[in-house]
Amino acid sequence: MADQAAPTTLGIDAILGKIQRPERTYRLCLRADLQSQWEETERQLKLAERENVNSLAGKSKKTRELAQQCRALEEEMEASTETLLLRGLSAKRFSDLLAAHPARKGKDEIFNPDTFGVALLAASAAAPEMTEEQAGRLVDAITQGQWNDLFNTCWLLNRSSVDVPFSRSASEHLPGTKTS
Repeated sequence: MADQAAPTTLGIDAILGKIQRPERTYRLCLRADLQSQWEETERQLKLAERENVNSLAGKSKKTRELAQQCRALEEEMEASTETLLLRGLSAKRFSDLLAAHPARKGKDEIFNPDTFGVALLAASAAAPEMTEEQAGRLVDAITQGQWNDLFNTCWLLNRSSVDVPFSRSASEHLPGTKTS
């Protein structure tokens, strides 16, 4: 049988004073145009590696140059990536936000998809903070795929529960810690 934790001795006001809502980050690459260059360079690198398999000389100059180009593109994309900090809303604020963006008449949906996502992003954005107008401009500037990922991050942040995590990898590197 699993160990059961003892009930808290804190009063509700003390608990309320300690609550911090969950946060997640979303990494937004501002130079997504470099993705196709990286993919082509990576493809050429794999071809060059296959050519090297039959060579006694090992890695060729071409392979090293392609690897350097690949790494340079990765570094440029990384340097062009900004991290947005998103913070979960209180249950009431999230509920109020849903109510403010009701489903369209005759549609089988939870909320109005034309307005709710942008409002959720603006409400969840902790750094940088943004208005709904600014959030809308951001959404208009990124691809649908990026917006899907960003919206899903906001949605899950506000709709998922939080459990105390456990890292098996960290435990394997630290002696004397539990492994499950």
